[in-house]
Amino acid sequence: IGHNLNCLSEGTNMILYILLFLTVQLCESFSANAANHHNSGSRIVFGTAAISQADNPLEILDKAYYECGVRRFDLARTYGLGKSEEIFGQWLESRDIDRSTLSIITKGGMGNDKYGDPERDILTQTCLMKEVEKSLDVIKVDCVDVYMYHRDDPRIPVEKFVLWANEIIDAGKTIAWGVSNWSFERFVEAHEYAIRENLVPPTSNSPQLSLANPACEVWPTTYSVSGKEHLKEIEWYNERGVELICWEVLAKGFMAVENLWCEKSVDPAFLKKEVVQGSDDWRLQRIQRAYCTEENYRRRQNALRVADEFDKTLAQITVLYALSVSPNVSVILGFLEPDQLDDVKDLHYYYLDKSSVIGNSEEIQRSPKLLDSRDFLNSNPSAITSYSKNEKEILV
Repeated sequence: IGHNLNCLSEGTNMILYILLFLTVQLCESFSANAANHHNSGSRIVFGTAAISQADNPLEILDKAYYECGVRRFDLARTYGLGKSEEIFGQWLESRDIDRSTLSIITKGGMGNDKYGDPERDILTQTCLMKEVEKSLDVIKVDCVDVYMYHRDDPRIPVEKFVLWANEIIDAGKTIAWGVSNWSFERFVEAHEYAIRENLVPPTSNSPQLSLANPACEVWPTTYSVSGKEHLKEIEWYNERGVELICWEVLAKGFMAVENLWCEKSVDPAFLKKEVVQGSDDWRLQRIQRAYCTEENYRRRQNALRVADEFDKTLAQITVLYALSVSPNVSVILGFLEPDQLDDVKDLHYYYLDKSSVIGNSEEIQRSPKLLDSRDFLNSNPSAITSYSKNEKEILV
């Protein structure tokens, strides 16, 4: 938004144009490149990584689909050791849902590796195709909307990944393909190779992105774009219509629960302790090493102040921050209770000024903070139709 606002004449009211940007979003799509994103009308993606732990997962899926209008679902062969895909397939079949109303993402290519071990068995095309077939079988569909490689493996040339993905598309088993946790450099290499060879390029990458900027790698062989050093990368993705479908937006609850892992409760000795991979201590240690930093505590306090001022939750402000980073950013959110879905129902109406949570004291003071496009529409119902096509293009 800020980049496009620079094109406008001096003296233009920034808040007015941000609100107009939001109303255009409601009428069109979440970005100027939306045509390149399959079924990308919603930037909220239902994450199923932990759905097998829910008491009544089908009830949660029902509320997401029927009450909240969620249409995009993120799955993976490794989630719940296959249970997440099975639960989703059971739900899809038992509700007799029109397949054309859903956008299904699933991921594979890790074999039996649960943690992203860089020394796992090297993926072969035969093993990959078996995983694809297994996923489709348990999800109970003939084709998914996006099939992703769940992790990169530098031991495999990007050319192989591109060719294998295109064969999955040619076989009618996915409409598009993407990657998860790939570095920017490897993604660019794969994208350029595909274009050069007249093949289908990857349309999405799935990195970590959150108001809580991780101080280190969160999980083994994962990739984050949370830091300001990644802004040019995000711009590159957006210019090419590549969607960033981002995980751990709430930083495992750090940016959703006000007092979770407060500064005094984090033991520095524990962060250095030898732990067993996959254990509860191992998970907690990695989370606290990544997220429990002085800067992230400051950001959490800023977000809490905005939440209090506008009668929102910390989780809502955190999600809105991620959505404000770039129009090609979508967020994966997991839900274990039906009531948790209430937080996301109307988020698409809002614009959060990022400086209100990451800025210094002066920037926070100047920030408009949170804007609701419905306020503008209610007072200016004919605003959109009164603007010319050229003005509209500037906004988008």
